[in-house]
Amino acid sequence: MIRLVASDMDGTLLNPWGKISPLNVAAIKALRQKNINFVVCTGRGFADAFTPLKEAGISCDIICMNGAAVFDSSGKQIRKQPMSREQIRRILDICRSFPVLYDFMTENGSYTTSDKETFRKSFEDGTFLPMVSKEHTYETIAQRFQFTTEEELLSSALDIYKMSVVHENPEVLKHLRLFLEQEEELSVASSDSSNLELTHIGAQKGAALLEYAQNAGIRPREILAIGDSENDLSMLKLPLGYTIAMENASEAVKRKARLITRSNSADGVAAAIEALILSDAAAAG
Repeated sequence: MIRLVASDMDGTLLNPWGKISPLNVAAIKALRQKNINFVVCTGRGFADAFTPLKEAGISCDIICMNGAAVFDSSGKQIRKQPMSREQIRRILDICRSFPVLYDFMTENGSYTTSDKETFRKSFEDGTFLPMVSKEHTYETIAQRFQFTTEEELLSSALDIYKMSVVHENPEVLKHLRLFLEQEEELSVASSDSSNLELTHIGAQKGAALLEYAQNAGIRPREILAIGDSENDLSMLKLPLGYTIAMENASEAVKRKARLITRSNSADGVAAAIEALILSDAAAAG
């Protein structure tokens, strides 16, 4: 019996315009009527995850920044695993010979050390944050970032939970990744061909989801998890009740998941919930 549904956001729960469809909303609310918990597991920061949920009328706990922080439905932080300054400095040293952009995700939103002209070009050509390109304009994205210098950021008291390293050429990132993966205590994942997502090794969706479920008295086989990209693999490789890939997922994700549902533009989350939990056949099984 499934007692917890865990869903990624971009490419999964959200449609290409960054919204939660009426069918997905109805399915999540139907779970609540059956006393089945729903939690979001996303690479987004808390504020960027909370906004579309609030717009859809959904109140739920949020595992964000790939598991680096967890917030309850009221916005109270209940878990955090930031990166150390020493770890961040080592990452920056490794990346210096590569012309990459950075997104530093903190307790106070996102920061970048890029200049505004480079930042604009990267967003407008679909390299930086391509998953929200239909949801936002450059102006609305720029408002979500604070432009700073490396020195100012590292000397601040801000907790940095996640770094995204961005480049338009996947081959550059592939080469860079070989060096980053040699770093101890570092998790390297990706949500798109143009980025690498870096967190502390203890901050991965799978580990955070298992800890969250354990605290709620829920066993792994009572969990259904669904996602579409590499940063979802840490939870989709777990021995859960169901692991589901979106139809729009990468082939690597499809190979690891037990089942495949419809795409995020065709209410794939709702389809999975209906078939495996809400339907008469699921109830009889």
